[in-house]
Amino acid sequence: MRQQRRQFLKNAGTLALLPALGAQGARALAAPACSGRVVVGTWGGDYQRLLQQNIDPLVQPELEVIYDVGSALARQTKMRAEKGARRSTLDVSLLRDNDMYQMYAEGATMAIDPAQVPNLANVLPSLKRSYAAPHIFSALVLVYDTRQVATAPDGVAALLDKKLAGRIGVVDDQYDYLTLAGALASGGTVKDLELGQKYLRQLKANSPKVYPSVDGLAGALKSGEIWVTVTWKARALQWKKAGLPLAFVFPKEGALPATFEAGVAAGSKAGACGMAYMNAMLDPGAQRAFAEAMGYAPTTSNAGLPPSLQEAVGFSSAELDKLVAVDFDLLAKNKSALLDFWNKEFRVGL
Repeated sequence: MRQQRRQFLKNAGTLALLPALGAQGARALAAPACSGRVVVGTWGGDYQRLLQQNIDPLVQPELEVIYDVGSALARQTKMRAEKGARRSTLDVSLLRDNDMYQMYAEGATMAIDPAQVPNLANVLPSLKRSYAAPHIFSALVLVYDTRQVATAPDGVAALLDKKLAGRIGVVDDQYDYLTLAGALASGGTVKDLELGQKYLRQLKANSPKVYPSVDGLAGALKSGEIWVTVTWKARALQWKKAGLPLAFVFPKEGALPATFEAGVAAGSKAGACGMAYMNAMLDPGAQRAFAEAMGYAPTTSNAGLPPSLQEAVGFSSAELDKLVAVDFDLLAKNKSALLDFWNKEFRVGL
């Protein structure tokens, strides 16, 4: 096992040996040799625990992994402040896809050399970035209480049904994606922001309840306070596993994916080691572990999930074809305007 970990961090030149080594050997290879400490900024809780259980063993003992736990905003602040600094306190930052794009646009991420992250070769093409490694992903689906909703909603437009008035839940920090989902439900594209806001005005007439976090949705569904919501499929799977009587539907108009990504901070002085850590996040075994524990789909094509798990957490070929790519640049440029609309018009009175 120790030898396998050492192989994992050997020079990328050994990639030429892949055909001879076979699949098991391929999993043991990774980025150029490095040793020392790598500081990984992340959320705490189960996510951090799974990182420690499944990623750390792949890079130890060569790398000492230190976790810097905090909010996404705190990590973004550090990346901005340290991108030109002589010293850095953060090497790898874990963020949602839209937040990571913002960091890339501001020059706060380090460009990825595919030779240093060879497992990127197995990433699903639609999730590949030049500035981050996609770790896990899910998509925005309709989730409903099977005790209260007899007919499954088929699209986000179903939330405008007056029979659901007062029984719909939404989350504050999904204001941007709900705008995009509303545009799609109204027959537009993810670039039709005004159409999405028009949908939100119609939704407001149905008296939705607004919660500060996704966890708030879980409590509201459990208590019966709400009957239907739009949230990540992975969350719905977690709640079903916990015993809530829920079902979920992939919207007929298409669904918005959400990817949780890892990027090396531009100010990092341990870039090669950061990329070795990211490469380990894409290891097939690590991808399977996160799928089993968190319900998020692997971002790689070689995770080798058991059929039952793949059916639960993954997406069919037809659904993958209907995932709607988000225009992160457009979202970034309109973030303030979308948030102002949400707070000053949509939320008022709810």
